[in-house]
Amino acid sequence: MKIGILTQALRVNYGCLMQNYALQQTLKKMGHEPITVDFSFRYKYDNYFRQLLGWVNRMRLYYLNNVNISPCFELRPNENLQFYIAKHTREWVRKNINTTRDILYFEELEDIDRENDFDAYVVGSDQVFIPYYASWFMGKFIHRKGVKMYAYAASFGKGEWLLDSKETEETKLLASNFIAISVRERSAVDLCRNYWGIDAKHVLDPALLLDAEDYLKTITLKRESNILFAYVLDESSLKRDIVEAMANSRKLKIYRCMPKEELINGVTKNLDNCIYPPVDNWLNGFNNATCVVTDSFHGVVFSIIFRKPFVVIGNTQRGMARFESLLTMLGLENRMVKDVDSAIEMMDISIDYESVYAILKCKRCEALNFLSQISE
Repeated sequence: MKIGILTQALRVNYGCLMQNYALQQTLKKMGHEPITVDFSFRYKYDNYFRQLLGWVNRMRLYYLNNVNISPCFELRPNENLQFYIAKHTREWVRKNINTTRDILYFEELEDIDRENDFDAYVVGSDQVFIPYYASWFMGKFIHRKGVKMYAYAASFGKGEWLLDSKETEETKLLASNFIAISVRERSAVDLCRNYWGIDAKHVLDPALLLDAEDYLKTITLKRESNILFAYVLDESSLKRDIVEAMANSRKLKIYRCMPKEELINGVTKNLDNCIYPPVDNWLNGFNNATCVVTDSFHGVVFSIIFRKPFVVIGNTQRGMARFESLLTMLGLENRMVKDVDSAIEMMDISIDYESVYAILKCKRCEALNFLSQISE
């Protein structure tokens, strides 16, 4: 079956790239032909004047039409700058993920659908059921008959309902067209039932359907010893203190895999400092790590895949439901820390990965059973 995958943009988020790669590999093993819709950038910014006009329109929608959209004005790097900082990660995508042609607007999804004539769509994983995205990702652009719709490990981003009344009504109708819906967080099961009247299945993030070797075969291995992999998305003084204290207590070198500088408002003294490191660097970080400190959901996922000791600093900005759901499922909820002392103490407690993988084995079977519903 020719399957179109609808997920977040394959840009610079390593976790997003990995979950999509894993879903494609799993579907291929099941005999399908998966192709990810390459929706690279949400908006096309030709210049900052157009961004200002866009902000004015968002203000109108937010204050006059009660649309659930951010009224904040934040300049974004233009299209060329975004492509430049993603040049390494996009190269990995080119080599390892089957994609459609690149599109910039949601409205182009209608053209993509006609051009590819997919038999079915799988929505997910990652945060695809969020405001503004949800209706498009759930197929509002599909006008052909007989197209089958599924959702695998889809996420609402947070544990509460964020869609406004119009979005809720539209997505409820679209959800009724799905043959089956599965979600990544336990809390999302209740959200689907309460707002859509849908019984959703709680399943693993697709990245957990593969083993470490499946990822390492996509990169050039580089060995390095005595490192603490600090995969931190949102820096803070607390996170820096935890990383430094952990490294000092174990006499480890700190290994990072993020740009030296964040590209904010398209302004920087040195654009090369804003380029995201290659995927090779990221996967080698987990493979070589003595231990991992992270505030990333997929940082936790890959610590588990590579069976590494880890602590996670809760990232409320990006939503806690996914952390809590995964850690509780695997009996690892104690790996969440809030200060330096608890982090050092927790890293001294070993993880029983035999027990963790016994649970994962059962959850993988459940996930594969769900995906087996996708048929001609």
